[in-house]
Amino acid sequence: MSNEPIIKIRDLAAGYNGTPVIRGITFDVGHGEIVAIMGPNGAGKSTLLRAMLGLAKIFSGSIEILGFSPMDNLSHIRKYVGYVPQRENISPNIPIRVKDIVLSGILLRRGPLSIPTRRDILKVKEILNRVGLPRELWFRKFNELSGGEQQKALLARALVSEPKILLLDEPFSAVDIKSQREIMGFLAELKREKGVGILLVVHDINEIMDYIDKIVLVNKRMIAWGDPSVVLTPKNLKEAYGVEIEVITYRDKCLALIGDRHA
Repeated sequence: MSNEPIIKIRDLAAGYNGTPVIRGITFDVGHGEIVAIMGPNGAGKSTLLRAMLGLAKIFSGSIEILGFSPMDNLSHIRKYVGYVPQRENISPNIPIRVKDIVLSGILLRRGPLSIPTRRDILKVKEILNRVGLPRELWFRKFNELSGGEQQKALLARALVSEPKILLLDEPFSAVDIKSQREIMGFLAELKREKGVGILLVVHDINEIMDYIDKIVLVNKRMIAWGDPSVVLTPKNLKEAYGVEIEVITYRDKCLALIGDRHA
């Protein structure tokens, strides 16, 4: 396995409608690394992920994903990246079922009018099992699922194409602690067994600190990047959140006492 980063970002400025939202962003994600993006609301965390997928404009700097730039090779990059957005805009009036949501992760890559094969269906059922979603939910309407079940279904959709990189935008925003730990345990398996690089936006990192290799701390601009012990300092957190935040060490892990989940 190459030592080259699978995601390499240098001095990135990106945003929408001619206006940068983030500037000066520089960091790497290696094979089999789980990297968390932290910062207050409006810090540009989602914009950072969206720029990697060609959904936000790159004004300056560079992004390389598996050695390719999204400005020149977007279709190639999307073959290897699984993405779970912060919110899935599925109308409650549309009776789309779990099986259709997850199968779309395969069929949309093949083009219009694609029909799932028996192999596709078996693969989806296996993925649902691996993310901890019971098979009896196969025909359940997506909007009837709990928040945790919906996130697991969306994660399954991102995984059916066997991506080399996962981009997860606040995957725990509507998830209970039990589901959160189940999902992180599964992501750790992907990291360990498949070498998948995982970049996820989080608000409360303490519950998943045992799984995190590095942290990117941003607030419109780069504040810090590296090991949690280097990034989670009172100085860096005050610069990001604008308030004093206590940091304690417990079992060799840094914990940031950020009271507001959406600070």
